[in-house]
Amino acid sequence: MKNLLQAAGIYFDLYFSPQNVRKVELFILRAAILAFLIHLVVIFLGNNFLYFKNFEHSYLKAIYTPFSFILFYEVFLLVIILPKSISEFIGKQFEVITLITLRSFFHDIADFDLKASIDINNPEYIYLLYDLCAALIMLSLTILYYRIYQNNRKSEVLSELNNFINIKKMVSLGMILILLLLSISSFFTWGMDMVHALRFNENYPNPNTVFYADFFSIMIFVDVLLLIISFMYHFSFFTIFRNASFIITTILIRMSLTIDKPMNYVIILIGFLFSILTFYLYSLRKSNVKS
Repeated sequence: MKNLLQAAGIYFDLYFSPQNVRKVELFILRAAILAFLIHLVVIFLGNNFLYFKNFEHSYLKAIYTPFSFILFYEVFLLVIILPKSISEFIGKQFEVITLITLRSFFHDIADFDLKASIDINNPEYIYLLYDLCAALIMLSLTILYYRIYQNNRKSEVLSELNNFINIKKMVSLGMILILLLLSISSFFTWGMDMVHALRFNENYPNPNTVFYADFFSIMIFVDVLLLIISFMYHFSFFTIFRNASFIITTILIRMSLTIDKPMNYVIILIGFLFSILTFYLYSLRKSNVKS
């Protein structure tokens, strides 16, 4: 078992070196640019040629496409950051759900009639305000979380043993494989649903439920698995409570992806606040122990 863990650590460091991660980043950014241009062309055809009428949309809708690629890259970083720190892993989850919220704005703004007068009672206008306000609050809470994390980073990193780090690297390798398979499967499902939606111009699929809901469902079980394994190296009531709060946050994020606005944002913010407050109290406890 020890040899397997060492091999997992070696392969992880080899495949996900800073140079290789940079290559993945450049590939995704180039794909994002290409997809953005293709989407603009498709919208142009839909707006100007009767044969492509089902593709008729606001050009603003094209912004949604490259942002989806950037969001996928953030999910990739979320997976490979797992061996560094569970706390930093949760912070990256905060970043991902915040970007999903921003992407939601780009999706909603494309359906908004910019020529119409602003009406606070217009549901589309209200949804835009939900997206913007929620994104700003999430950004603020993410910054607060990282500030607390930075104050406790050194002690947390030193407390983790090499074996546990290698276990997390092995889990991360498995998650990369799951991410690739899930991406292919979800893209195929989304493509079939889009073809059907374009034919009848209705029932357009929600991309959050196609990919991210499944991904965060898997993340819940990964969090639980790592929590249990961590008991082998460090068993403490306070650590259990802190890590359990992280699992609760992941569950709430997963729930929010299939709930309508604004309740989905309320649930996300509750998850953020619960983790931040727990982490802060945990850091106070560690400070008292040192003193």
